[in-house]
Amino acid sequence: MKFIATVAVAFAALAAASTKPDYSQLPTGNPIALPGLNDIVPVGQAYTIKWQPTTDGEVSLILLRGPSNNVKPIGTIADSIANTGSYEWTPSTDLEDDVTHYGLMIVVEGTGQYQYSTQFGIKNDHASPSATDGTVPYPVTTTSTRTLVPISTGTITICPPTKTPTPTPSGPVPSGYPTGIPSPSPSPPPFQEGAAGRNGVAIGGIVFVAALAIFAF
Repeated sequence: MKFIATVAVAFAALAAASTKPDYSQLPTGNPIALPGLNDIVPVGQAYTIKWQPTTDGEVSLILLRGPSNNVKPIGTIADSIANTGSYEWTPSTDLEDDVTHYGLMIVVEGTGQYQYSTQFGIKNDHASPSATDGTVPYPVTTTSTRTLVPISTGTITICPPTKTPTPTPSGPVPSGYPTGIPSPSPSPPPFQEGAAGRNGVAIGGIVFVAALAIFAF
């Protein structure tokens, strides 16, 4: 698409001139002095183009753009003017800023004789950057990348820092105690003296059974 647009502009620029350049001949006559090689021409200001007139009649001035081995016409500066050797030109503010890659061509009306200038630059501090010059217009919007980390669904018990967390018993919970609160461990039966000592086995068994009965309730 860009190539088609460039060709269309080139044909439009040449169509504005009454006589087309005769490319079957080498460029001759009317040598251009200004702008000179690597001169910088500011946009929006009057600039005097100068050349040495060597032909009679009228000439046209064509603006060129591109590398020296492949320049393309991009606009007509003046059409069918007297060959006086100078012309006051105010470059358009639409021209792209560049230190070189611009040129001029003088075409003699009626014969197609033509001449090129050397390449020069255009100074335009407010030109919009082209799509191929690698620049990005201000402001620049950056997109940050965020990584979402899944939240664990496990249960976390937070205890006061001055207390030691009490582990939850893993075995069956006796009836009569809330879930999560450890039940008291049964105390071993006291050691019996005297008669109880003589019947230690029997009494110990009775006390153990009684303790189980109490915890059952």
